[in-house]
Amino acid sequence: MEERKSKRSVRLALVLGAAVAGTALVGWGGLAAWQAYTQNSGNAFSVGTLSHTNVANGSDVTCQSTTSSAKAATTPCQLIVTANIATSTWQGATGTVTIANTGTIASTFQLSSPTGDAPTGGLCAYLSLTVTGLDSANAYLSQSSIGSISATALNNSAGNASWAQGDSNTFTFSVAPANGFADTDSVLGQTCSFDVLFTQAA
Repeated sequence: MEERKSKRSVRLALVLGAAVAGTALVGWGGLAAWQAYTQNSGNAFSVGTLSHTNVANGSDVTCQSTTSSAKAATTPCQLIVTANIATSTWQGATGTVTIANTGTIASTFQLSSPTGDAPTGGLCAYLSLTVTGLDSANAYLSQSSIGSISATALNNSAGNASWAQGDSNTFTFSVAPANGFADTDSVLGQTCSFDVLFTQAA
């Protein structure tokens, strides 16, 4: 008799345990019949590229930009304008440089002298410097004698300050005799050297 009651108690415990477990599953959604879902995956971020090319005087040598001005100084692009002057009647020299935005980010450009890198040589006082672009006849820079270039904003060839990917402009650097160049012996044996830096920013 006691054995029969014990078996009955075990069966009852098992049934109650199963019922409780089933209730728990339904409560936690394990057996729920009504469900709906949405999922938004792959939320991500990326940064575009900032780069430009520098080509002097239509050369087939393309100078690529770097994100370090120090590295740009140690790996300079080609000369824009230069001359060996052999006569007092020398009329000047010109050269061009084409800047093109090859990055994906719309950006701005400026021209300046590199920091701590002023023009050198006594001849600079007797030479003028003018910089123009394809976008306008108005000069971006006009110096009666070659000196340090303050940061000067540059437009693309359409005259826009913001350069989209693929935008470009060709700038002409004109150096001419000035300040009594042809009338003074002070220029004899003198030199003038200057560097220019193109800075792209976004």
